[in-house]
Amino acid sequence: MEEKLIKTMDLTNGMQLNFYDASRQLAGDRWLISLIIRMEIPVAEVSVNDTGKSIEVLNEIKEVLGEKVLFEQKRERIFVAESEKQAVFEELYNFFIDSVLGYLSNKAFPKRYVLKKYREKVERESWYH
Repeated sequence: MEEKLIKTMDLTNGMQLNFYDASRQLAGDRWLISLIIRMEIPVAEVSVNDTGKSIEVLNEIKEVLGEKVLFEQKRERIFVAESEKQAVFEELYNFFIDSVLGYLSNKAFPKRYVLKKYREKVERESWYH
């Protein structure tokens, strides 16, 4: 599936959202309309002072997750008529902006997301050991 970067948005918390159009033709005049939203969050966003965690814990988080964590959401609609492609894509985009943008712009979001991903990965790996 080919993705085309259509917009980049700087958030008030210093993060940057990238919007991609990954729509593709399914059959005849029917389309899969696909909006992908991505944000790279540096693990350094989990600052030692904010979390009260030691530098060793921050280094452990970096060891488990790497230097960056990827936030990604997809919004899709299937079997959309070709004549409705643009309107449906704009609807998906506007719904995302209206419903999620405030949450992602929150100053605490990057730290919370990194810590959530860290806990999930550690928990998942503990099942295998």
